[in-house]
Amino acid sequence: MSATPTPAALAATHLSDCHLCPFHCGAQRLHAQGVCRVGAVSYVASEMLHFGEEEVLRPAHAIFFSGCTARCSFCTAARFAFRPTYGIPVTAELLAERILRRQAEGARAVCFIGGDPAPHIPLILATLERLGARRTLPAVLNSNFYLTATALDLLARAIDIYLPDLKFGPATGPQSCGEAIGGMPDYWAVVTGCIERVVAQGRRVIVRHLLMPGHFDCCTAPALAWLATQPTVEVSLLTQYLAPVHTRGALAGSLASAEVERARQLAAELKLELVR
Repeated sequence: MSATPTPAALAATHLSDCHLCPFHCGAQRLHAQGVCRVGAVSYVASEMLHFGEEEVLRPAHAIFFSGCTARCSFCTAARFAFRPTYGIPVTAELLAERILRRQAEGARAVCFIGGDPAPHIPLILATLERLGARRTLPAVLNSNFYLTATALDLLARAIDIYLPDLKFGPATGPQSCGEAIGGMPDYWAVVTGCIERVVAQGRRVIVRHLLMPGHFDCCTAPALAWLATQPTVEVSLLTQYLAPVHTRGALAGSLASAEVERARQLAAELKLELVR
């Protein structure tokens, strides 16, 4: 009787027939022609001990992968998020060695970030499998959470803490914020569905919501209201919005202090558990 394939082995099949995100690029992944344009080799833009994550995670070993499944018009990491071969190519062996080094240097968590880590799930799982019990840090997936059930099932036994973004509101269609600004059709249904799925798995979930200028009514208010229906979820309000020079419209402006205060007041009224 043949052995049951490991999650890492199952994930590796997506390098040639990718269904890790709702774009379902399939065989285009093999030739790096899918939406994210990530191929069979993963690139890391940078990795470091990072002191800017939530307090429970820092100092975090932050691993910033190149390439992303989203196309946020205000992305401040565009130089590597939209350039999937930016940085250095990495293998599971190389990444495992670096994680162990950062662990020895005092990291409290290893955070897989981007761009977005979704296209790199095969490498992430292969790395964690290689590390085995040598890794004593929680594994954290910091993602836009525009994922498939298949991707979450692969990750279920490997990820300890999920750190999803819930940026955009529930409107649908080409003019919705999730699609028009983020480049992700059916954004709300996909991302909230994925959050509900990992909550049901009993994992720790800290949802980030980025406050964006002019997007309180369409994005912040409905996002916080929905998060209030998820009592085990912790919430991180990100107030450091900074518009890149290429941004247009309301998103080209600065986030007003009144908008921040309004969001914090709503979070308090909804009795959300905020983390710093």
